[in-house]
Amino acid sequence: MGPDRARAKGRLLHLGQTVLILLVCTAVAALFDRVGIRQENITMVYLTGVLVIVVETGVFFWGIVASLVCVFVFNFLFTQPRLTFRIADPSYIVTLILFLLVSLIAASLTSQLQRHAQLARKKEDQTQRLYEISRSFLNLSGLKEVVCHGVASIYEGVQRRCVVYLIEEGGGLSQPYYLPGHYLDGVEVGDDTLAKWCLKEGEPCGCGTENFAISQWRYAPFKSGSRPLGVVEVYCGNAPLGEEETLFIDTVISQLALAVEREQLYALQQRNQVEIEKEKLRNNLLRAVSHDLRTPLTGIGGSAEFLRHSYDQLDRETAMKLLGDISGDVAWLESMVENLLNMTRIQDGKLALQVKNEVVDDVVAEATARLARLPHTRPVAVSLPDELLLAPMDGKLMVQVLVNLLGNAVAHTPDSAAIRLAVHGEGERVVFEVSDNGGGVAPELLPHLFDSFVTSPGDSRRGIGLGLSICQSIVQAHGGGIEAENNDIGGATFRFWLPLEKSEEEGKKCLQSAVF
Repeated sequence: MGPDRARAKGRLLHLGQTVLILLVCTAVAALFDRVGIRQENITMVYLTGVLVIVVETGVFFWGIVASLVCVFVFNFLFTQPRLTFRIADPSYIVTLILFLLVSLIAASLTSQLQRHAQLARKKEDQTQRLYEISRSFLNLSGLKEVVCHGVASIYEGVQRRCVVYLIEEGGGLSQPYYLPGHYLDGVEVGDDTLAKWCLKEGEPCGCGTENFAISQWRYAPFKSGSRPLGVVEVYCGNAPLGEEETLFIDTVISQLALAVEREQLYALQQRNQVEIEKEKLRNNLLRAVSHDLRTPLTGIGGSAEFLRHSYDQLDRETAMKLLGDISGDVAWLESMVENLLNMTRIQDGKLALQVKNEVVDDVVAEATARLARLPHTRPVAVSLPDELLLAPMDGKLMVQVLVNLLGNAVAHTPDSAAIRLAVHGEGERVVFEVSDNGGGVAPELLPHLFDSFVTSPGDSRRGIGLGLSICQSIVQAHGGGIEAENNDIGGATFRFWLPLEKSEEEGKKCLQSAVF
């Protein structure tokens, strides 16, 4: 239904209400006249009718119409001579004039009272909406969610399309944020040139302002103190913003500025915390690496120097043993360097997974082969399922996880302890278990096994305590989980699992640009 049709329908409704109320008043007045009630009371009936008409229609015009009609009807039906518009008694003229004046004044006062009541209710609703908006900003987290809520709040409050630009770190404007579907009917987003001008000058521009008033958009900057945060762009079209709309929008913008500043400060705090953690990690790595590199490098250097000077005097068995020691130390160094590289990638958020379907048997075979090249290793009993298992994973990283767990079991159990690697399918996931019977883990150490730089108290064996932490990060990046426990055969069991299918990332509801 078009606006003109709606207005015509409203006028017909008001006309019907007016006619019906006047008919009721006339019927009551006729009844009063029949039972002999004085005419002053009859005028009060019509005066009451005028007030009811103003209240029901909410339009002062119909009060004026009703007042005039009541004067003529009263004169026609209830003054002498009856059923004519002539007035025999001149005092009736004064009565009718006073009745008309009182009716108009009463109708005007009632109409004003109604308008004030409507305005009070409207302001109350607007205040309640602003309170709800302010409170809801406190419950949001994330810059996109905050901006989404600000845009939606302005649209819900004044039914105006809205766009928000944020200032990026380089000083430029971000892509516009706005609600989906609002710009698919031929209305284009406003020119960001005016948004930049508004941001530079720090004052509103566009429709309803003195600057670039020809524009169909109103641009308003929002800031924190003297630091600009962005620009809010509201569509005016052919209907400029009213005073109440402007006040509502400005209030929402001020709440949006506080929320955006809060999120930016939180993000800055998080970045600072990350940098502190990175620096702490670098210091720990430097201390650990400088200590742990010394032993294998000293062994490699000593063995190589001894071979160089005494090669002709050494028997083959002694020479092969020295070369084996060198080879084992090099393999251990390679494993440690691989762990260090993975840890730095994880800390920097640059651990990229090359996920594809891998045969679990092949991954296990590669891990046990790499373990066999490490120094002081032992045989591992392997248990694989009868059926062929395929799982999406980064094969290279998963081999590193298994080597870390198996190497950890070798390093922290007696030579007589048995080590077992078992793999089996369990519903929609594949489970890997590395277990031993070498004495288990101290109960106080179990909750902290997967933290960085955790080693057993008094443990003098080589290792910087990164292996299990790296295992956890890699497994979780695959969408799996890892845990450790003391088993019932007198040792420890490390268990991790991976999903058998790739999981699709859920769609985000808050986006930028044309799909926001």
